[in-house]
Amino acid sequence: MLVMRRRPGESFLIGEAVEIEVLEICGTRVKLGIVAPDSVIIQRKESKLTRDENIIAARSVGQQNILVLLHQVAPRPQGTPVKDLTESLTGDPLLTGKSNSRDSVKKQ
Repeated sequence: MLVMRRRPGESFLIGEAVEIEVLEICGTRVKLGIVAPDSVIIQRKESKLTRDENIIAARSVGQQNILVLLHQVAPRPQGTPVKDLTESLTGDPLLTGKSNSRDSVKKQ
């Protein structure tokens, strides 16, 4: 590992195409500016590690487990519209203040 000391405003090069400049040092935090071609992928190491862990975890779930879960979810027939979120599964109005015809009582 190469260790370099830089002050704000100073920079260093990686190869011919990547420049890293120290923009600001505030306590224990360092703000860096990176100039690189679009073809160079730049990402934080912890983001990559988290992504890799998520991929490994997803692969560890067996196909049979996925199929069991998929069968537990009732598929909606194609072309069936999604229910209005203001109605319950029985068709009764929820939180709308509307009344259903079967709920209304005729006054005499």
